[in-house]
Amino acid sequence: MKKIKLLSTLALAAFLATASAGIVSADQTDSSIEFDNDNTTIVGPTDPENPGKPLPPTIDPTDPSYPNKPSTGPDGGLFLPFVPKTFNFGVQKVGASDIFSGKVLEYTQVTKYGNLQAVEVHDGRIDKDDWTVTAQLSEFDSKKLTGTTITIEDVTTKASYAGQEPIVVQGAKTEISQTAAVDFLKSNVKSKHDTSGVWKDEKVKIHVPAKEITKGAHNATVDWTLVAGAN
Repeated sequence: MKKIKLLSTLALAAFLATASAGIVSADQTDSSIEFDNDNTTIVGPTDPENPGKPLPPTIDPTDPSYPNKPSTGPDGGLFLPFVPKTFNFGVQKVGASDIFSGKVLEYTQVTKYGNLQAVEVHDGRIDKDDWTVTAQLSEFDSKKLTGTTITIEDVTTKASYAGQEPIVVQGAKTEISQTAAVDFLKSNVKSKHDTSGVWKDEKVKIHVPAKEITKGAHNATVDWTLVAGAN
C-alpha cells in the first residue's frame, strides 16, 4: 500500500507542475512558394504518332525527306513542334479542254513519305487556357490560281495521355482557302503536354479552278498559326 501511495503522490506533483506552466511568448515565421511556367528548359518535338515519346532513332527530323518541319520551345510554353514541311502536287499536264472545262481540277499530293505528315502542339503551361491551330493558304507567287484550295482528309488525333486528344474542328475534311484562316485543331479542356493531328500524304489534295490555270510553276505557303485562348 505504501508503494502505491508514493506513485500516486509523484503523478499528482507532475500534473500540478504542468498545469501551472503557461505560454509566455509566441511568434510566427512566414512561409511561401510561387509557381510559374518553365520558360527556361527548351524542349524539341516528340514523335507525332506517339506524342510525348522521343522520335524513333531511325528518324532524323532535319533530313529533307522527313515530311515534318521541327521546332523547339520552352517546356512550360505553348508552341508548334511540328508542321508539314511541304505539300507537293508535282507537275501536271493540262490542255485546252481542261482549261475551258469550267471545272475545278483536283490533284493528289504526289510525294510519298515514309512517315505521316502532322501538326503537333506542345502545351506545358500551368494555366488551363485552351488553344486553336488555324491554317490559311497564301497568294501564289505568280499572282495566279485565284480561288485555289487545299483539303486534308481523315486526320487522326494523338495525345501524350489518354483522353487529351485535340479536336479536328472541321471533321473528316478540312478545306484551307486563301480568303480566311480556318480552324484546324483545337484543344479539349485537357489537351496538355504534346498532342497532334496526323494524316497520310495522299489525303492532301489541291483544287484549282481550271480557268485560272496558266503555264509555269506556282508556289504558295500554308500558314499555320497557334492561338491561345481561355476556357
